[in-house]
Amino acid sequence: MHPKYLILSTMLAALLVACAPGGEGAAESDGDARTVSVTMTDEFRFEPEEFTFAAGETVRFEVINSGAIVHEFLIGDEAAQAEFAEQMAGMEEDHDSAAGVSVEPGETMEFTYTFDTAGDLLAGCHEPGHYEAGMVATITVEP
Repeated sequence: MHPKYLILSTMLAALLVACAPGGEGAAESDGDARTVSVTMTDEFRFEPEEFTFAAGETVRFEVINSGAIVHEFLIGDEAAQAEFAEQMAGMEEDHDSAAGVSVEPGETMEFTYTFDTAGDLLAGCHEPGHYEAGMVATITVEP
């Protein structure tokens, strides 16, 4: 490969990693992220149940499962929540991604998420029956 193209491809790869929303790169590079704790309970609730963030804000979520069963905290609009539910129905159990985490009983996990645009989002748990039982939180992203 010509050295000019090698340099260009290296720069492009670095740019893509730096701009990736909510992934590992964002967690490592953003020391200014606000940390927000969320507790998941076996009463099918998130505590707190409502969040407000600013568009462009990066948040480090500390997700605590205080229950005795597995719970998830997955961020997305209604269409994304429907997709998460469909994946779970297809027995695709591992939802850990830039959108959230699945947390074993008594465990705590962290992930970083950047709220790119203003609007309304949801956080949901798609373990069988949990979302339907009300394990949903609202997220308002202000301009």
